[in-house]
Amino acid sequence: MKRILSFIIALVFLWSDIQVSFNIEPLPSRPSDNRESSGLSVLYQIYKAPDSVPAGATIDEAFIAACLQPTLDYIDGRYDCADFSLIFLLRLYNEYSHLLPESSKAAVKKTILGFKYWMDEPGEDSMCFWSENHQMMFAVCEYLAGQLWPEEIFTNNLMTGEEHRQKALERINIWLEQRFDFGFSEWYTNCYYHDDLTPMANYIQFSNDKDSVERMKIVMDLLWFDVATHSVNNTFVAPSSRMYANNKSSDTYGNSIKDEMKVVWKNATTRTLIDSAGAKNVVINGVTFRLKLFNQKSLCFSGLYDSGLYKVPDVIKKIGEDKTPAVIKASSGLSADDMEREGLIGQDVNQIMAQFGAETFTHHKVIENSLEYMSKNKMLSNEAFNPFKYMNVRLFRLLKIPETTSKYIPLMPNGTALGRGNVYFYRTPYYSLSTAVALNVDSCGAQAHIWSANIAPELALYTTQPARDDEDAAKYNASPGYWIGNGRQPMSVQDESINITIYKIPKTKRLLESYIADISHAYVPKTLYDRLEINGSMLFGQKGSVLVAMIANGPLVYRPYNKDSAGAVGYHKPAGSPASGEGCEFDLVRQGGDYHTYITEFSDTGAESFEDFKARIEHNAVKFGFGKVEYKSKNKVYRTGYGKAFTIDGQTQPLEYKRFDSPYATTERKADVIAIRYGGETLTLDLTNMIRETGR
Repeated sequence: MKRILSFIIALVFLWSDIQVSFNIEPLPSRPSDNRESSGLSVLYQIYKAPDSVPAGATIDEAFIAACLQPTLDYIDGRYDCADFSLIFLLRLYNEYSHLLPESSKAAVKKTILGFKYWMDEPGEDSMCFWSENHQMMFAVCEYLAGQLWPEEIFTNNLMTGEEHRQKALERINIWLEQRFDFGFSEWYTNCYYHDDLTPMANYIQFSNDKDSVERMKIVMDLLWFDVATHSVNNTFVAPSSRMYANNKSSDTYGNSIKDEMKVVWKNATTRTLIDSAGAKNVVINGVTFRLKLFNQKSLCFSGLYDSGLYKVPDVIKKIGEDKTPAVIKASSGLSADDMEREGLIGQDVNQIMAQFGAETFTHHKVIENSLEYMSKNKMLSNEAFNPFKYMNVRLFRLLKIPETTSKYIPLMPNGTALGRGNVYFYRTPYYSLSTAVALNVDSCGAQAHIWSANIAPELALYTTQPARDDEDAAKYNASPGYWIGNGRQPMSVQDESINITIYKIPKTKRLLESYIADISHAYVPKTLYDRLEINGSMLFGQKGSVLVAMIANGPLVYRPYNKDSAGAVGYHKPAGSPASGEGCEFDLVRQGGDYHTYITEFSDTGAESFEDFKARIEHNAVKFGFGKVEYKSKNKVYRTGYGKAFTIDGQTQPLEYKRFDSPYATTERKADVIAIRYGGETLTLDLTNMIRETGR
């Protein structure tokens, strides 16, 4: 009888625990009405460019309050990306608080003192604190807030401003150390480098801590070194752990740091960025204002540059301009194995920053750690983490069910892990071709961009294996979706101007996977090529001096023009094109079968004509097998297979790289000193000793 009673009690406790966990509802990540931030931009424009104020307009206390209030409401609501609004608000306050009325200063102060700055603080919400860019964004916001009001009590957790400043400084130093040792987890992203530069710029310009400011400059140098070594002709679209559809499709319409690159390489200033931006009319408190559509984040970096407190070293700028053909290898980010080896799995701040910053939540080595942290900090009501409630049952965790499931059953969420990117980048005066080699082959891929060719500012070439191909137009901007990420990560390798990519087409859904698709496709917009020939499984194209060939193991067929799909990738068909989009197709699809293989080779008209290039490629020997391929070109024999070795002339090629391995730097991961060199100039970076020295 006692056993039966004990069993019943255990069942009751289990059922109660399941009910408590499963009934946690997600909190909204956005307000019910559209986010309104133009007032903050209007106010900044008034202070930065006072000549833009309309004649006869009165910029009074009521007008300023109306400009600020929507942003303050959004921050107070603790909605996702509230830190993006706060970082620009702090810039405005640091630069122009002396021009604000006392009532507005009090309102700003109240919002800043009441904000939540890290995951371990009171309050439940759906803000994203954990990704690499948000980590720095929140930490810098907290630091600058504490610096402004060191003696004040911050009402959310009752710490003083000075205590917040010290707490933020710890995270800032951890973030800088991890970037110096392992590179960026959101590696080579023309989207999220934008969101790293913003808080870094504010910190360098406004922080009073000289030591950490110098360390921040060192890591900012490394970010710009990434850009300089992974761009061509001032065009930056590289393989990345996190990219959206437009980011990967062109520099013109997808590179979020275009303005920052103009500051570095074209001597743009804050005023020139404002003046060159588009404009729209906005009405605030009865005043019609012509708002320039500048990017708030870009102005944080340009503002730093205008101040003279930071400049990209000349050697890095010259590397970005170098037209010498070069192979550039580098590794950035952390795999779960890397984290285990480095002691970065655990509950300490540095461990959580490494693990969560790498978006590694469900791998079997970390899933229990994830659940422990989310549970104790009441994060299961966060919209992003709410699904974890189904694993957060004490008996399930005690029996290691989440860990065992993740270890032996491929889970769709495992694909969110950014991983360690070993990137091969080949640059010529005309184009670049680059590949994240053998990245998490066969896993689901949330946002990774595996291989990329920069052909022109408005044109990149790449392939993906869509995670979904249903009828819902939402698929075009979903992560993973039709253009973003991959249903299954491919085997992708490269040697100079040749990339080989093999996709395994999924036949059944994995656990927690909602869709699968039996296609792969290439982004090939007809109107952007000067010359384009497609015959069955072969493609030949020319854009300016760049020549490209693609060989697939099956027929390639264009899908009809689709405006939703075009909008996602940022493809704008020429004016006067038929409404149907005929002649403006861009989505070249291979469908059906078990494996889809693409061989892509580049050349230029300085080396051979289009006709000679085409003839050479057509005569190259190709052998497609089941998930494998052999290709002969330029007196080399290439062999690889899905998840197999990559050989050139029988020699196995390494698929894991040093931190930097190029003509510009050769450095192991976790090196004490990084030495950058080019054209007789050098840059020596030592984070620990705060050394940032140039020389010849």
